[in-house]
Amino acid sequence: MRAEPFVIDVPDEEIAELRARLERTRWPHQAAGNEGWEWGTNLEFMQHLVGYWREEYDWRAVERRLNRFSHYRAAITGENGEEHQIHFVLERGSGSRPRPIILTHGWPSTFVEYLDAAERLAHPERFGGDAEDGFDVVVPSCPGFGFSSQPRLPIAPRAMAYLWDQLMREVLGYPRYIAHGGDLGAFITAQLGLHYASSLYGIHLTLLPLVFRLNDGVQAPVTAEEQAYLDGRERRSRGGMGYSAIQSTKPMALAYGLTDSPAGLAAWIADKYFAWSDFERSGSSAAFEQRVPLEQLVTMASLYWFTGTIASANNVYKAGQIERSAGLGPGERVRVPTGYADYPQDVDGSGPRVPRSWAERAYDLVHYAQQPRGGHFAAMAEPELFAADVRAFASKLRYE
Repeated sequence: MRAEPFVIDVPDEEIAELRARLERTRWPHQAAGNEGWEWGTNLEFMQHLVGYWREEYDWRAVERRLNRFSHYRAAITGENGEEHQIHFVLERGSGSRPRPIILTHGWPSTFVEYLDAAERLAHPERFGGDAEDGFDVVVPSCPGFGFSSQPRLPIAPRAMAYLWDQLMREVLGYPRYIAHGGDLGAFITAQLGLHYASSLYGIHLTLLPLVFRLNDGVQAPVTAEEQAYLDGRERRSRGGMGYSAIQSTKPMALAYGLTDSPAGLAAWIADKYFAWSDFERSGSSAAFEQRVPLEQLVTMASLYWFTGTIASANNVYKAGQIERSAGLGPGERVRVPTGYADYPQDVDGSGPRVPRSWAERAYDLVHYAQQPRGGHFAAMAEPELFAADVRAFASKLRYE
């Protein structure tokens, strides 16, 4: 299989059309009491974001920065016979023997989430490290996201893991590699660990996606620490999973509005970045913007908009339900060396950290770290912290 060079180049007319649509935004009524986003994305924040997107944001400058990396597309046939055009960035590492690693994004994110961390991993000498610690870093766009093709049939993590193994071994020629993932990328990476162990040195996660039954006759009784974590997770998740419910059941009902309105698309995405990022909540929108700059948010929204992929990205939720991507059978677990980094603000909010013992129930855990700051989009928010943790995990693996 061959990979062909790819350059990001959005036509001028598409940029002009986006600006025109932003100028014609129809704003909804907002009831009093939404300063802290309790009812969803704050109206004043969205008016500020749309004004910035329309008047100040420079897609061409962002495009030039993205194109500093080497982009490719490769045609890879899935297990069901459908061919996918997979976009990926390949940043070849410094040093004499860089180790290969694939970094997989989630929703509502794109490959851009990992680029700052990718540079740190590939070229540690640029940041005060040793060039011999470099990695060959592969950052793909999941099928249905960004510049990868949109599947004819919705595709789920187990099927994506097959494509990733083909990309790494058959396209890029790495017999074995390290895999990292967060969000959807964690589901894909966990599936790699379950089904492609012989291809892996190890996997690194910032989310533990696999679900096991505590009453399966194999699992030990829940500890007090684990119960405190589970109780806290249940409390925090109430009221925050509406997006998942609709995307897991009727994603097309949502797709028309998000595909037709850039403001609607950005509001849907911004709500998740607000909920899943770490910042002082008393500051609400101002503190959020300080932690997640408008350019980062708008770049994510622009990538979904220009590629028209929000519907195919949302479809992954229902496809995953059909595939049962998260379920483990009795005694089933990931048996490749696994690293897990726990960040203080994730999809279920802040609260008790994931206990090490909980991770060990489903994974061969060799590395566990509780990070001092960061949220769901850790590589974007804390690239230095993230890269250091990946490197610490990789140092514990055997490369024979």
